[in-house]
Amino acid sequence: MIPFTPSLFARCAFAWTMMLGMASSMQGQQDVLTGQYLFNGLLVNPAYAGSQGTWETMAMQRLQWVEFDGAPSTSLMSAHGALANRELGAGGMLSVDAIGITSTFELSGHAAYHLDMGPSNLSFGLRGGLLQYRAQLGDVDLIDPSDPVYQGTQLSAWIPRFGFGMLFRHKSWFVGLSAPMLFVFDEALDGGIAPYYRNHTYAQAGMKLEPNAWLSLSPSILFRSTPGIPSILDLNLVASVQDTYTLGLGYRTGSSFTLLTQCRINKQFRIGYTRDFTASDIRTYAGGTHELVLGWDLVSRKTDDLPMGM
Repeated sequence: MIPFTPSLFARCAFAWTMMLGMASSMQGQQDVLTGQYLFNGLLVNPAYAGSQGTWETMAMQRLQWVEFDGAPSTSLMSAHGALANRELGAGGMLSVDAIGITSTFELSGHAAYHLDMGPSNLSFGLRGGLLQYRAQLGDVDLIDPSDPVYQGTQLSAWIPRFGFGMLFRHKSWFVGLSAPMLFVFDEALDGGIAPYYRNHTYAQAGMKLEPNAWLSLSPSILFRSTPGIPSILDLNLVASVQDTYTLGLGYRTGSSFTLLTQCRINKQFRIGYTRDFTASDIRTYAGGTHELVLGWDLVSRKTDDLPMGM
C-alpha cells in the first residue's frame, strides 16, 4: 500500500486539475480571492480605481495550504489613483500565481469614471489585461507516457482578458457589481473547443457605523458567482480604532474563516496580515493560508471618504 502524505495528495490533486483543464472541462475558481480585498477594492472591482481621491500602492504575498508541495501561491502589486479633479481614476495590477506545475503572469490596466451626485457618487470602471499561462508538462510523473494531454515539455499561451465594474457610494454605505473577467480570448489553451476560463461575477455591499469618536464598525458582504460551480458568499465585520489599528473577521461559505489585521504605521504606510482557517476536511492535511501586505498612500487617506469593506 502506498502511504498517504500531503505531498502525494497534492501531486494527485494538481495532476487531476491539469488533466481536467486540458480537456476543457475544468470548472473551478480560477481567480484568487484574497482576504485583503477588504482594504483594496481594486482586487475585485475596477470602478474602485481613484475613488479615494489619492494614489495608493499595495504589495501582497499569499501562501495557501502551506503543508502541500506545489501549493498555491500568489504575488501581487497594485497602484491606482485619481485624475482630473477626482472625476477619473487610473490604475494597474501585476500578479504572479502558481499552483503545482501551472503558473500565470498577468498585467492589467484599470480606468474609472466617477460621477459626483452630491451626497453620493456613481463610478464605472473598465479593466483590460494580458495573461500568460504556463504548464510545465515535463515535471509530471506519468503513468501512461503516451497520454496525448501531456505530450511536450511545456504549454504556454498569452490570453487577453477584459472586464467591467460599477460602484455606488454614499457617505456611510456602498454597493458594487463587477465582472473582472467578462471577455476572455483563450482558444490557444484548448483549440477553441470550449472556454477554459470562467466568468466570475461579484456583488458587494457594505456600510460604516461609528458608535463613538474612536471606533468604527464596517459589516460587508461579497457574493461571487461562477458558471458550473457553487456560488460563494463572504460575510465580514471589520473594526477600526482611531483609524490606526484594524481587526476583521470573515466567513466564506463552505470554505474558511478569516482573521484580518492591519496597522497604519504613519499617515502613508500600513502593514497587514491575514490568516485563513480552512473549514473543509482538507484542513487536516493542508496547513494554513497566510497573506502579508504592505501599503503606501501617497497622501493620507480620508477616514470618512469610503466605508471599510471595499
